[in-house]
Amino acid sequence: MITRIISLLMSFVVSVSGMLFTSFNNIIDSVSEMIFGIPYTSEAVKSDFFEEIEENDVVAVDKNNGFIKDLTAVFIEENLSFAEKLALFGKTGGVLVGWSTVTDLYVIRYPAMDYDAVNKKCEELAKLDGIVFAMPVTTNKSTPDTAPDDPFDKYDFTYPEWDELNPCGSNWWLEAIQARQAWDYSDYFNTVNIGIIESGIEVEHPEFEGKISFPSARHAKRNYGDFHGCHVAGIIGARHNNGTGIAGICDDSHFICVDWSPDLLQFWNTELAIFFGFADVVKAGAKVVNFSLGISGSKTNDGNSLWEEYFSTAALSLMMSSLLSKGYDFVAVQSAGNGDYYGEPMNANYNGHFASLRKGNILTYGGLTAEDLLDRIIVVASAKYDGYNGYVQSDFTNVGGAVSIAAPGEEIYSCSTNGEYEYLSGTSMAAPMVTGVASLVWSVNPGFTGAEVKEIVCGSANDVAIINRSHEYAYDVELMDYPMLNAKLAVEKAIMLTDSDFGTVSGKIIGEKASEIIFNEKTYTLFSDGTYSFVAPESDGIAIVVDETGNEIGSFLLTVEAGKETSAGEYAVGTDIVPEPEETQPAA
Repeated sequence: MITRIISLLMSFVVSVSGMLFTSFNNIIDSVSEMIFGIPYTSEAVKSDFFEEIEENDVVAVDKNNGFIKDLTAVFIEENLSFAEKLALFGKTGGVLVGWSTVTDLYVIRYPAMDYDAVNKKCEELAKLDGIVFAMPVTTNKSTPDTAPDDPFDKYDFTYPEWDELNPCGSNWWLEAIQARQAWDYSDYFNTVNIGIIESGIEVEHPEFEGKISFPSARHAKRNYGDFHGCHVAGIIGARHNNGTGIAGICDDSHFICVDWSPDLLQFWNTELAIFFGFADVVKAGAKVVNFSLGISGSKTNDGNSLWEEYFSTAALSLMMSSLLSKGYDFVAVQSAGNGDYYGEPMNANYNGHFASLRKGNILTYGGLTAEDLLDRIIVVASAKYDGYNGYVQSDFTNVGGAVSIAAPGEEIYSCSTNGEYEYLSGTSMAAPMVTGVASLVWSVNPGFTGAEVKEIVCGSANDVAIINRSHEYAYDVELMDYPMLNAKLAVEKAIMLTDSDFGTVSGKIIGEKASEIIFNEKTYTLFSDGTYSFVAPESDGIAIVVDETGNEIGSFLLTVEAGKETSAGEYAVGTDIVPEPEETQPAA
């Protein structure tokens, strides 16, 4: 009865204070925590317990996995009242030290436990009414998915001519995904928030000026600039037109960052820190979240432990379903991994985290299905250009049915620490390319669902990364071709799905100096062989052909039909030949 009265009083105070000061919820949670030991509002986060974890708190289960000896984590049922939570946690016999209420996740401290004791404690907690799942606070040896590479000064960085049909040089990865042609549609882009769960990002790097924020002061304080985090962030969204370095894929973007790496002198990674970080960036507004990390690099066999297969996947899937059921939406992009401890490619589901989720090991609630979660996960393999107008999977990349798509991942030039730049290789580089393109797609239409964004990105390829037949795989891996990331086609598909008045037109300009077409005051980039293809609103108009300096060198009549693909034929610069529109067909 007393808890019921307290709950009603707290509800009244919060409703009144919410009308006056929305930030007052933080005060309410602080008071509630001080008096009752738990927060009151539905979006409270307490994660400072991570700072108290030391190396000797870890109990190893095997050489790659362990748990924190005095902590357990529980997911509770949705929509429990404050009074019900008070009663529930009063029965647990421990002390609450952390929570992410938006995901119904709570962390409880007990006296130190060994392997048998922690499993018994989780079994006891799982039997309490109101608890959906109980687990140890697991640890592992997650690492950034970066593969060894030649010295990064292999090339002198210059600004080579762009050639999407023959990618080469420091910007080959942007050429390979046809980024320039995607940027032609910048007028349709809206600012998008991107979550980056990384090993720290250098806030002062000139490519990130004004682009970085953190979900909390705690996250800002523990962020330490790292070359890997800078490299990943640069690929996603390094500033355009700032006169230095590189251009990232999604310029009109804001990064919400979490440094997941262990504190100094800690060797093990607390997996819960990655989960908390994911929830924090989504709650802070991130739509696409990048994870260039995994656990396959610490393995010496092709398998996951029971702990990886059960606790990790259960916790991650419950967290995803909790966020989705509360109205948050997202796409999680993870690197496929760079093989085992010796660099031998494995099936990507052994890379842990999102890559390990599949229908058979997903737990959901809130009316969601396993497909709802899988439709928001993109696992990315690495590919290289074969020099013959095609792409092949990298020697080091993990493979298998968990992989959704491939992207460039070898000799990628991007940001590093101290405001500098370097080459790195790995699926860590391929994943942020997909993150950047997914962010462009979502920026075209903020009303898309995460599932729609994944479908657009993974279903907009005109090339494949073929099986690497020259590599001798040490494991029995599942080999298949993967669609190759294409920014241009993904953005165009997003535009076509958003506005039915758009159609596609393609053709070819004959003339060495031709660089771009201007049609209805929009500029579209030609490929190196003079071909072009773009989407535009239905209209008839004059297409103006310009050279690299922007001078007009020709013009011709162009027609775009809504919902159709129109071939405009060839136009020869310097002649009076006007192309006749060829057959049209419904757009794919």
